[in-house]
Amino acid sequence: MVISMKRGIWRFSDRLLKVDEAYRLTLGEGDTPIVKLRGLSLYAKVESINPTGSFKDRGTAFLVSKLKEERCRSVVIDSSGNAAVSTAAYCAHAGIKHIAVMPKYSHMEKKVNVLWHGSRIVEAPDRDAARIYARALAKELGYRYIGFAVEENAIPGFKTTAYEMQEDFTPDAIFIPVGGANNLVALGRAYLEMEKQGEVDRMPQLHAVQSAACAPIAGEFTDYVKEDSTLAEGVIVPYTERKDEAVSLVRRTGGTGWVVRDEEILKALNILASNGIYTSPTGAVAVAGAVKAGLKGKVVCIVTDTGLKSNMMMEEFKRRTFRVETEEELEELLELLRCA
Repeated sequence: MVISMKRGIWRFSDRLLKVDEAYRLTLGEGDTPIVKLRGLSLYAKVESINPTGSFKDRGTAFLVSKLKEERCRSVVIDSSGNAAVSTAAYCAHAGIKHIAVMPKYSHMEKKVNVLWHGSRIVEAPDRDAARIYARALAKELGYRYIGFAVEENAIPGFKTTAYEMQEDFTPDAIFIPVGGANNLVALGRAYLEMEKQGEVDRMPQLHAVQSAACAPIAGEFTDYVKEDSTLAEGVIVPYTERKDEAVSLVRRTGGTGWVVRDEEILKALNILASNGIYTSPTGAVAVAGAVKAGLKGKVVCIVTDTGLKSNMMMEEFKRRTFRVETEEELEELLELLRCA
């Protein structure tokens, strides 16, 4: 049962494709804050506070509402994690059977989230295999394939990020972590529509940021040395049908592509953590790109997801963890902390 549609993505329903009110679902997605990062001329759009901890909930809320309206009963998706978690939750809410095909290296925390909602998981060797297997399963089982790289009904929900930002200000530049490029494409389309309607006097530059492990879109704009890593696994997408549109939107808005290495992602994680924002390596990719770019003005970084689904125990954390079992050890610790 829907309690309120006055908040979140549905308050923009007049801008979105029509969905009958009886089928509109929400778990409280949207209305996320823009936070100024201390000591930097950067802002973070904090998508990690969405219901399942990622920006995917915006697209999923709209998509699953449409699926419910269309009387869909079973779906299959390929995902490195966040889209699988999000669609599992919303499909559970809608009573739709759900299978997620995920790379074997996806974080276990994400897989546990998917399984909690009653879904099934098929593990594939890598992200590209997951895409191929998911489409094969959908065809053979008669399930609806909802891979976000081709699912147009996910785009309207993602557009609402742009509508929310515009309520505060028009960014000079937006840095976006790019895997399947759904968010970049949605933001680009939304701003183009607002420009056409005279709601903005200029387009923000759109900057595509990808990991050096896999950068088919950002690599169109810059050379890079490939890095063997799955740290930011959410943006490791070797192939997406949205590539051409994403590249076109970046060029049209005067943006470019940025490829970041693991050390730059880890630095960005620390920057966000020092500002009270707990995200994953994937969620820090945009900040890594923005720091590398060093642009001035109102620069917004999309922080896509929460760190609760990666829970990395960094080596340095061990130096800040103290075990105290006796009063003598407590006294020693107090002396250490007084001198620190």
